[in-house]
Amino acid sequence: TLCLVLGCAKIGGSTDPITLQKTDEGAISFSGTLLPILQDHCKRCHGEDRKGDLYVMDYAGVMKGGKSGAFVVPGKPDESRFVTSVEMTKEPFMPPPCCFHALTEDRIAAIRAWIEQGANEN
Repeated sequence: TLCLVLGCAKIGGSTDPITLQKTDEGAISFSGTLLPILQDHCKRCHGEDRKGDLYVMDYAGVMKGGKSGAFVVPGKPDESRFVTSVEMTKEPFMPPPCCFHALTEDRIAAIRAWIEQGANEN
């Protein structure tokens, strides 16, 4: 891969356990749980650069999706590009495995649970 040729190290993305922030109703909080994951793992490409026309630094951008269509299908994690890309079950794999650390299982589980709960803004 390009990283092996250039000798670059994998960058970005914490591997620290995540603490689920929940609303008073018990739902996973977008701003308290999901946004920190997105900022940690996705900001470099899908922040101001908006690669693939996808901006994930706020709820509206996540729900709008990008050039490839919907990023999140509320209630359907297996149909959500957000989940399939970070679980690396469907391309594009995100974050790109050549150069970035993959999301930890607990972070992926939080994303999946948030979408299962309806992907609410809270």
